[in-house]
Amino acid sequence: MTMTVQPLQTANPGLSGFFGDSIGMDAEGAFGQYEDMRMRSVFQPLVTAEGQNPAAYEALLRVNGGAIPPDQAFGRITSPEGIVFFDRLCRSLHALNFTRQSGEGDVLYLNVHGRHLLNVDGGSHGSIFEALLGHCGLKPSQVVLEVLESRIDDVQRLTEAVAAYQQRGYRVAIDDFGCSHSNFDRLWLLTPDIVKLDRSLLLQSTHNPRARLILPKIVDIIHDLGALVVCEGVETEDQHKLAVDAGADLLQGYYYARPAPKLWRPY
Repeated sequence: MTMTVQPLQTANPGLSGFFGDSIGMDAEGAFGQYEDMRMRSVFQPLVTAEGQNPAAYEALLRVNGGAIPPDQAFGRITSPEGIVFFDRLCRSLHALNFTRQSGEGDVLYLNVHGRHLLNVDGGSHGSIFEALLGHCGLKPSQVVLEVLESRIDDVQRLTEAVAAYQQRGYRVAIDDFGCSHSNFDRLWLLTPDIVKLDRSLLLQSTHNPRARLILPKIVDIIHDLGALVVCEGVETEDQHKLAVDAGADLLQGYYYARPAPKLWRPY
């Protein structure tokens, strides 16, 4: 059976002016095309610690049906202009698929690639994407931009990017905090709105009594900085209980729902 592809010119003329034929529509929703890579969106909910109700959704990239991991897809692109275009393309794709099914109050988490941050002038971060979001029917206040700070060595550029995003109304989340060389010094400099704890912290707390004692203290420090805490990688009931007892605000993981093209609703 042949799928009918709807050109973006019909689906969304505003985005077509920026991406040309790199985004299209079919029966499954919006898709992206870059060279030989076909991109789709899946979403995983972030749920409240109390009640386990969806508070937001993180958009995740699937390339060629999952055959190409996102890191490898980004690694194929060598030019600064290419990485900026591809990163915006993926985020706009997610925004389109999100708005097709989101409701009032739903929040979208989007990853921003580190190479994008380093290849855009500090003060202009978020300006072009704000216009792209407008074509998708979203405002910056409905979006949380996730930054993997441990992969960016240029702290000054990173700080400028985060500040520019926040000034435009986006919220910023530091992703995978606790892995690699993540440290609290960077949190004090960046002042993020949200900190997502790397799943390794929860795994260690599951098996190591000392780590279990430290996890609530980490959450307390982040709260003292004025940020919300998300525990990632929750896969079991024991891990859920650890995260809740530690004081996490939001929870994410297979225990609640797996990533899927449709937004997960428990009702």
